[in-house]
Amino acid sequence: MANPLYGQNKFDNALDGDAKWYASQSLDLSSTAAVYPVFSVPAGSYVLDIKVLVTTAIVAGSMDIDVGDGTDADRFIDGWDGTAGSIDVDTIHSFGQGSGSTEVGVDTGAYYSSADTIDVEINTVATSGVIKLLVLLATHIPSSSVH
Repeated sequence: MANPLYGQNKFDNALDGDAKWYASQSLDLSSTAAVYPVFSVPAGSYVLDIKVLVTTAIVAGSMDIDVGDGTDADRFIDGWDGTAGSIDVDTIHSFGQGSGSTEVGVDTGAYYSSADTIDVEINTVATSGVIKLLVLLATHIPSSSVH
């Protein structure tokens, strides 16, 4: 139900830009090696963070997974191989930002002036396992004015 008081308060615009966590669709990591769009990002949005939720335990094998978008295939995660204890069910994993280190991406977030998708690229399939991405997304960020 909509808030009947919305629009009557000078602070309402601050509510519009609140970042929210969203869960992507599930992806079976034993699927065929390919690029899978799992989350739609609307134009004018900020992706502030991405985490991986393991929904079915992963048997990594020689798994190699990237997470990125239409511009950079490994913007958020580069070469996740599951060897760092990141295979248990019901666990959430953060990868962060780095330069050249395995598994970390180039960025922890990005601004999208045009609509895009967050993609999981399975370079080498896992023996088994299912994940969802958790995406922290902000839209309609109110601009600050100096008084």
